[in-house]
Amino acid sequence: MNDREILHPLVEEVASLADRPHEAAKKELWARHQALQPTGKIPVCVSYEGIPGQQWDHMFGTNHLVASSPLARQIEFDLKRRVWMARNVPDDHIVWPAIIVSAVTRQVRDWGVPLDWTAPEDPLGAKQVVAPLARSIDLSRLTEPETVVDEAATARRVEEAEELTSGRLALIVRYSHMGHSPFETVVRMRGMERLLTDVIEQPGAVHALMDFVTTAILRHHLTREERGWINTLIDPSGTYHLGDFMRVNASYPAGGFQDRPPRLLDEWAYVSAQSSSGLGPAMFGEFVHQYHVRLAEPYTGQTVYYHGCECLDGKMPCIATLPNLRRFHVSPWSSVAKARDVFAGSVVLEVHCHPGKVFFTFTPEEMSREIENLVAQAEGVPMDLNLSDIHSVDGRPKTLRTWAQVAQDVAEGAS
Repeated sequence: MNDREILHPLVEEVASLADRPHEAAKKELWARHQALQPTGKIPVCVSYEGIPGQQWDHMFGTNHLVASSPLARQIEFDLKRRVWMARNVPDDHIVWPAIIVSAVTRQVRDWGVPLDWTAPEDPLGAKQVVAPLARSIDLSRLTEPETVVDEAATARRVEEAEELTSGRLALIVRYSHMGHSPFETVVRMRGMERLLTDVIEQPGAVHALMDFVTTAILRHHLTREERGWINTLIDPSGTYHLGDFMRVNASYPAGGFQDRPPRLLDEWAYVSAQSSSGLGPAMFGEFVHQYHVRLAEPYTGQTVYYHGCECLDGKMPCIATLPNLRRFHVSPWSSVAKARDVFAGSVVLEVHCHPGKVFFTFTPEEMSREIENLVAQAEGVPMDLNLSDIHSVDGRPKTLRTWAQVAQDVAEGAS
């Protein structure tokens, strides 16, 4: 069989699943949720998109991809995961009748210095940053990166995807970009250990470096807006935005998007600075947050998401002042009660259960107690329940179903 014939049954199954009546209800559930409107139910999400490729051997067996071309194999893997989740895991993931195709890009200019890692000899060891500015913070060595979209190559990729899927699924282009996490770039330039002393010994130099990186990132995003390289991931009906990354799932598009060129306010911005976990709240505000503010300001569609797996309890009051903030990640190491008090219902709390405990120690009863406790701490403010950062299913993929069903039972009981 050729690649088109291999993909055909998967394409047809996704199209059929997407046509189920309750898919429309899930779209409206998530969109109302992101808009802080009453939903009558706490949404539940298993972030399967981050499960490592090899773990899917437990669901599909080894060497399960049979398509030949790189794009066909990418589509095959995407569709197989979506079908398996829809058939086996009762969370509120939406089956969209669409395929996301990444734009083809070309880097014209980088930061002017290499941002490299050293690979450990021990396969279980940690990578280390090779900091190009280790000797000194020398801005004269830096340049502002520039990446451009190869429109012709992107059109060919879209055409290939359309041929592979027989035109049965909508094709939506996703544009890659530099993100919204300048501190992480600065860490790779200078090194975390040095930065922890720099903020005391040479704060002005740290501010200069953060300003340079933030200015470059902001200019990159404004250039994308000018050239139309914006992720308006709108579903075929034109009613919902598919979400730019895991756990958003669906939202209402910004007003008037059909009558104007795409803008940054049509996207979701993913803001984070996990490497700054060693900074206290005051230093976070001075050396990190003020630069996040600059990057969040263009997203006036209220589509800023703050992510942090670290404990953010002390930094929440600062993060709450981030412009256009709509979603806040509450990891198992942060307090839901603290987030409830600080944000007071002004954002969606993205509340996470502990994946290690779920897969390696918890019984279903213990899963239920953890979820009930998290819901009780939220006390009625907008929240969704999430199982994410799944690096291993412990050889038991059925645990995904168990957790989702338990979470749905608690969510419906709390409504």
